[in-house]
Amino acid sequence: GDLTAIPDGVPSVRVVPRTTGMPVSVDGRPYRGSIELRVAEGGKVSAINQLALENYLLGVVPLEIGQRSPEESAAVEAQAVAARTYAVAQLGSQVEAGFDVFGTVSDQVYGGIAAEREQSTAAVRRTAGRILMFEGRPIRAYYHSTCGGSTAAIEEVMDREPAPYLQSVSDASPDGSDYCSASPRYRWEATWTRNQLGSAIQPGVRARFGSATASREVRSVEIIGRTPSGRVRDLAMRGDGFELVLSRLDIRRALVYEGRILNSTNFVVEPRDDGLVELHGRGYGHGAGMCQWGAIGRAGAGQDFEHILEVYYPGAELVNAY
Repeated sequence: GDLTAIPDGVPSVRVVPRTTGMPVSVDGRPYRGSIELRVAEGGKVSAINQLALENYLLGVVPLEIGQRSPEESAAVEAQAVAARTYAVAQLGSQVEAGFDVFGTVSDQVYGGIAAEREQSTAAVRRTAGRILMFEGRPIRAYYHSTCGGSTAAIEEVMDREPAPYLQSVSDASPDGSDYCSASPRYRWEATWTRNQLGSAIQPGVRARFGSATASREVRSVEIIGRTPSGRVRDLAMRGDGFELVLSRLDIRRALVYEGRILNSTNFVVEPRDDGLVELHGRGYGHGAGMCQWGAIGRAGAGQDFEHILEVYYPGAELVNAY
């Protein structure tokens, strides 16, 4: 039937399959469990998928780590544990909204049944119930695509409290290369004209000064501080009548390139005489926690998922939570 609206005066409707175990579809996409349609703010309708946590992971892990070769299955298992740990830590965090996690990069990307793959389903089943704990609590199991040589301590890249298990970890292999070097964004470049860069940072300028700049041209870009792992902590951009200093994640949000936020804060500014601003960078993502491409490289080198997790979350304990 039509699931796009809820009758007036009804706060929510729960949609269950006619036959137990069959999927429920929303916008043509099938999901396990049931769907609650809830009236949200502004008269909109939220669709909330209610299902067992282990079944939820079946639609998360393949989207986060991708299809890997059989030799890389340990990376998929490590991803399953990290995603499960993250989900368990988030339980109850959105009580007023009626759900636990967003199905997007705000938490973890979730695609329902359409995203499920045999390899990742097997990895979830093999690690069922296993999560990472520290001092009796599920850890903040952050992960990212590519560290570019070393991960970052959490406080370097986010406004978060330090944690022993979220410290900077080297991704170097015994032969001197980095385990994440196969990543397509292990190394990258970004180039703007000074006018293009001025346009890209306008939202950041408005947030900082309350209005757009008088001049849209950025005349200079200067790194004025780095974190212990080598990432840019503070970046100053100057033009006629303005100076904008950005820190940590705000740097990536402001420096929009090819329609998305900047790959990482691990970069240098390359001097140019032709009026262009060029960055040479490493890695993709915030850089804290498990490096997914590093995990893939480590799995290919024969490391099991327990060791991979021990490397990227030092001090955390792998336990059977249920």
